Amino acid sequence: MPAAPAAAAAQAACTWRVTALPAPAGYSHAVANGVASVSGTVVGHAVRADGTGRDAVVWQNGSPQVLPKPPIAGSGSNRADVVNNQGVIAGVWSGTNGVTAWRYRAGTYELLPAPMTMGIAVTGINTAGDIIGSSFMLSGSSQGLLWKAATPAQYTSLGFSTYAVGIDDAGRYVLNTGVIVNPDGSRITLSRQVFVRLYDRGRILTDDLAKKTVVEWNTSGQVVREFSGSYGHAVNTAGVLVATPPGTPYVAVRNGTAWEPFTVRMTTSEGITDGNVIVANYDHDGTTATEQVAGTWQRGC
Repeated sequence: MPAAPAAAAAQAACTWRVTALPAPAGYSHAVANGVASVSGTVVGHAVRADGTGRDAVVWQNGSPQVLPKPPIAGSGSNRADVVNNQGVIAGVWSGTNGVTAWRYRAGTYELLPAPMTMGIAVTGINTAGDIIGSSFMLSGSSQGLLWKAATPAQYTSLGFSTYAVGIDDAGRYVLNTGVIVNPDGSRITLSRQVFVRLYDRGRILTDDLAKKTVVEWNTSGQVVREFSGSYGHAVNTAGVLVATPPGTPYVAVRNGTAWEPFTVRMTTSEGITDGNVIVANYDHDGTTATEQVAGTWQRGC
């Protein structure tokens, strides 16, 4: 039965409102990069007020803490990219001696090996602390990487011209090539030509660029929903997701079959918790000339 006019109007009026995540003292602003699905711990980086670089930051209940410098010689910048519900964090150090991925747990850094590279991206972590990411060559090619928590001094190559978009607690991961790699090594290839954006909590978000639709798949390689839009940024266990609706460059929340806007249009989402808290960076001062800053978004009607 269609919703009553009053109920429909109330739903249409629902928006997502922001609470800024503060930068630590001595930093100009902070940027969020990831959030734990249940605990809500947020990670990112803060830009030093003197302009000399950035440092990795973790927010617990909205309070920022700067992570110490990794045990790497020389100066540089640090960023935290992902965090799990156990508080294990992974990120990347960029310094005078190159780039180094790291895992941070129980107050201790583990430096993660990688092939010779011009850049590293860390894109996922599971409950065990297994990390997936990619290294990037000067030529522009990439190589997917897996760092198992049990063997931090080793990495597994996931193949060249690939990058991994997510890993789950079973150890299953998904590649940008549309391949699902199961824990036993078996593989499933998605049946359509799509642009793979994200794998999180058993949900694979892709774009069908020809049809201009967001396509969600399950881990068996089956389509579970498809709707007009693009660029799935984040999704939680219940299926609430952040993407770009048709006809606009601005992201919004897809809640059931309804689109709900952010109160600040210039927003880029970095994750959503199972409690429907969205972590995003947003245009805080009305101009795109300054960098976006971190915030958490919650629904209000």
